[in-house]
Amino acid sequence: MKLLIFIVLFFTTLTCGYGQDYRSENLKIEDKKLLRFGYYIGINSVGAKMEYHPATTGQPFRIQVKQKPSFDVGLLADFRINEFLNIRFHPGVAFVERDILFPFSKTSFSKPLLERNLKSNYVRLPIGIKLNTRRIRNARPYIMGSFSYNMNITSEENNSEDNESGTFRMKSNMYAWEFAIGSDIYLPFFKFSPSIHGVFALNDEFVPDEDPNSPFTKNIKSMKTRGVFLRFTFE
Repeated sequence: MKLLIFIVLFFTTLTCGYGQDYRSENLKIEDKKLLRFGYYIGINSVGAKMEYHPATTGQPFRIQVKQKPSFDVGLLADFRINEFLNIRFHPGVAFVERDILFPFSKTSFSKPLLERNLKSNYVRLPIGIKLNTRRIRNARPYIMGSFSYNMNITSEENNSEDNESGTFRMKSNMYAWEFAIGSDIYLPFFKFSPSIHGVFALNDEFVPDEDPNSPFTKNIKSMKTRGVFLRFTFE
């Protein structure tokens, strides 16, 4: 997260520098195009919001979800509505990695049963509304709200093995809303846009073990992905 914050601050400073460049304006007719295309690359840090059933005895059951830096890539198609409003379709693939740590004592379970390295490959299909400010020389800040459908192609939802065999299962389909803030920077030959995105799953992605009394999943009520994506877009 410290790395993400540093990069965001760096590109914010860069944006301000371009916005204060009074010598020339690059790509003057770029924003008047009805349809534009581009691509993006980025890094992400994704965790999960866990909800639990009320504890009946003993200490409350709590799972640790450790986020690991990962990356994503994708394309975009941008449709201009007017000077301040665009509709943006930005599909891509996100490679997400998390560690799931169960709150069991090491004397009760072996290490492979205490930890899960959870790798999720999401095929993402977000569509959003982009709200732009007026152009400030060679910079133009914006905010964007999106709704996305995400297919987790490594979910293990239909796997016959579960946590008793070391497999943490998730649902294949995830729906989310997203919020982004960024800035378009107009360079001499292309437009560069650093942005930061928050992703919040709307549906439960948790698949319980086959045994309803499984110590791994019986106390879990729901699991919803939460993540931060730092993205660099080129148009």
